[in-house]
Amino acid sequence: SPGDRILVAVSGGPDSVCLLHILNRCRKEMALSLHVVHINHGIRKRESKREEKFVSHLAGRMDLPITVKSLDVPSYARRKKLTVEEAARDMRYSAFEQLAGKLNAKKIALGHTASDQVETVLMHLLRGSGPQGLSGIPPVRKLGSTVIVRPLIEVNREEILNYLKKNKLTFCLD
Repeated sequence: SPGDRILVAVSGGPDSVCLLHILNRCRKEMALSLHVVHINHGIRKRESKREEKFVSHLAGRMDLPITVKSLDVPSYARRKKLTVEEAARDMRYSAFEQLAGKLNAKKIALGHTASDQVETVLMHLLRGSGPQGLSGIPPVRKLGSTVIVRPLIEVNREEILNYLKKNKLTFCLD
């Protein structure tokens, strides 16, 4: 919405780079206040540092503020007896919620796409999930006092890659 203060989660991958670029293109016209957040999960040492530098440079080129959060996901996973993926998700969403509160951001934009949607529904189906799990990733949902939005949830990977190529945007792959 016009005038929104939005925390934009950017991993450096194609989906989040596309999301940030699109939001940044809308920034002036919609009077958006964007703040980039990059999470270093502490899992892949060398690649994580490279991604962190890439996202910091990208935010700088767009003249956007950035916060980099470093997390120790492996330790948290062991302590809570979770998979690394579950622990990363828990810690990431907690970090998003805390930072959104600190910055008074009303929305957190995530780069989930139609490809993620299909993967999530299939994973839930294989796990024997009920009807709620089969609904997949919601495009909008509450997280504390803020709202998570997924503007690219109906966009497929090919469309993302075409957009990046057309706009000569680079990205990281893990």
